[in-house]
Order: sequence, then structure tokens, then C-alpha cells
Amino acid sequence: MPRKISAHYVFPISSAPIKNGIIELDDNGTILNIIDPGKELKEIAGLEFYSGILVPGFVNTHCHIELSHLKGRFAEHTGLPVFISQISKARVADENIILKAIKKADLEMQNNGIVAVGDISNTEYSFFAKKHSKIKYHTFVEVLSVSPENAMAAFKSCKNLENKFSDIGLSASLAPHAPYSLSKKLFRLFNEETKKNKKTVSMHNQETASENELFINKSGDIFDSIKNMIGVDFSHFKPTGQNSLESVSHSFPKENKCLLVHNTFSKENDIVTANGCFNKLYWVFCPNANLYIENKLPDIPLFYKLKQKCTIGTDSLASNHKLSVLDELKTIHAHFPELPMWELLKWASLNGAEALQLSDKMGSFEIGKQPGVNLISNIDFNKMLLIPESKVKVLVDRT
Repeated sequence: MPRKISAHYVFPISSAPIKNGIIELDDNGTILNIIDPGKELKEIAGLEFYSGILVPGFVNTHCHIELSHLKGRFAEHTGLPVFISQISKARVADENIILKAIKKADLEMQNNGIVAVGDISNTEYSFFAKKHSKIKYHTFVEVLSVSPENAMAAFKSCKNLENKFSDIGLSASLAPHAPYSLSKKLFRLFNEETKKNKKTVSMHNQETASENELFINKSGDIFDSIKNMIGVDFSHFKPTGQNSLESVSHSFPKENKCLLVHNTFSKENDIVTANGCFNKLYWVFCPNANLYIENKLPDIPLFYKLKQKCTIGTDSLASNHKLSVLDELKTIHAHFPELPMWELLKWASLNGAEALQLSDKMGSFEIGKQPGVNLISNIDFNKMLLIPESKVKVLVDRT
């Protein structure tokens, strides 16, 4: 017998919210029907009614699960250059500690209603957890090396890791770390490879003001940080006189879906430039990590005003206290209450599923999909706002 679930509102995401809507599902969590009962909810045998709203399982489009063992290790508000320096020194640890932290982080995300993750990887540590998780992972194998002489070796190493993920049945693609962390030669190798396979790509973008300073006039904290790294020769770098995104956007295949992550210092001209370079562009916001590292948020209302496709990420536990998409949405609503809740929920589900090429299976309540069902309780229904007390509970997970 189908399971019937209802709440004050059902947000299918692909269509308008339904007051007192009903979702019918089979034993595997596949949606059989979505019912609009009209003005009044009639008594239906076996109906489960919950206080709150029903939304599809969340999609976390940016995470670093292999950094989970670094939770609580770093002070907040130090800025990105200091944070990067700390990460490079502290990420090496006992393998058992790393694996245990990865498993715990995966379970945390499941309990927080996350059904799919775009995860950054530099190592093989996450193989087992991803292979055996209920979460659907797409791994972005991070490409980085500022040395032109090391470009081919770095590329081959990343391609080898991507193939290892694929060999065990896990979805994976290459992803440049950031505009400043690849040589032109390595960017060319990445571009030539990825435009052949049409896979989704990702890159950290304008996470700190000094990223733009580096490309405009070869100055700033990021430049100083790279210049002072032991064994790194950055003398070949030539400033472009342009912002970082404009300087490297031509290095990406235009037809691939692309996720630009953080965008803390992106302005309207950057958005316009990016839309001219990418046909399938998604902007990823990780507000809690932005506050943790730089103590600054992107101009998120600007992206909404310009009708951009946005998604939500948690970043890593090295730069966040939790791996919770709902907590990210709550932070956005606390700072920008003018943004419609239905739009934020779309960013957290269907847009993310589209970006990771999973929208045929999840991201919205549609017949035949298996998106998972989350209950969000403690909503301000008068203003249709998420509030600090809002909580998520998984009612139906993806089997």
C-alpha cells in the first residue's frame, strides 16, 4: 500500500507550493502521485500529517569530505590566505583518523537530509565511504599546480585519480582548484580533456579580495602566500590587468556545466562576463564557510536579481561547524530575508541536482523520481521565512 505524507505545505520545487499537499510513495521512495486536496484536507486512511513543509532531499554542491578530520582546528576570520596555509600543513594525519572522520561526516549529511553531494577530492581516502553511502556523490578531482614544468605530471596524476573513482563505479570529473593555482599550461590540459567528455566542472571563485589583486597587478595576500611557499616558483606569473574570473574563464569548455564556488567578491561585471563564457553556469554559495574564513558574505540578492542559477554548498568541516544545507539556507535568510523561501529551496535541491546531472532522479517531487522527503519544521509561515529554530527531519531517504 502506498505511503501517503502531508504537511502544511508541499514544495514540489518544479511547480508551485501546495497547501496541505499529499505525496504518495512506494516502498522504495519512488513518487507515485502528488495530490492537491483543494481548500480543505479530507480524512484519508493511513495519511501521515506533519507540522511544517515537505521538500525534496537536499543537494550539497560543494564539500571537502576528506578534510573532515580538521573540524575545529582553525581559528575563524583569519582570511583565506592564512586558512590555505594552515590547511596545507595540517591535512596530513593518520589514515584511520581521516577515514573515521569521513564516515562520520557522511552520516551527518544523511541525517541532515542531504541526498547528493559534489565533493572535492585530492586523494583516495573517500573511496569506501562514497561507494557504500546512501548519498549519491559526484567527485571533483582537484587540479592544481602553479609550475608550468610540473603541468603534465600534475594533470596525469589527477586524471589517474579520476579514473580510479570511475573504475569503482563512482561519478567523477576534473576541477581546477582556483584561478590562481594552475599554470596556463595546466589550464590548457584541463580544457582539452574536459571539453571532450561534457562532464560537470567546478572551481573556487573570488573567495577573497586579494584573488583579484593578484591578477590585476600581481600583489595582495594571495600573491604573498604563494610566493612564500617553499619550493614554489611563481616568477612566471604575469598579471592580466583583469579580475581573476575574467582572466581564466576562456580556459573552460563553454558547453560543460560549470559550478563557480563562493563568489564572495564577485560583482555584476563578473556575473556578466561569466555568462558570456559559460552556457550552463551555476553559482555555488557556502555562506557559513564565507563567514568562518573571511567574515563576509557574497552579494546573494544581486545574483537573484540577475536571475542566475544558484546552488548551495557546505564546504568542509575545516571551515564550518556543520554539514547542513538547511543551516546554510538559514544563514542566507537571516542576512537577506527579502529572498523568497521557494527560491532558496530550489537552489538547495533542483538546481543542485541539475548541476550534478542528477535531476532525472532527484531534486524535485515529480512522479517517477526518488528524491527523498525532508520535513522542515518551525517555519515563520506569516513571512514565509526560515528562522534559527527551523529544523530538518528525514521522512523518506533514498534507498
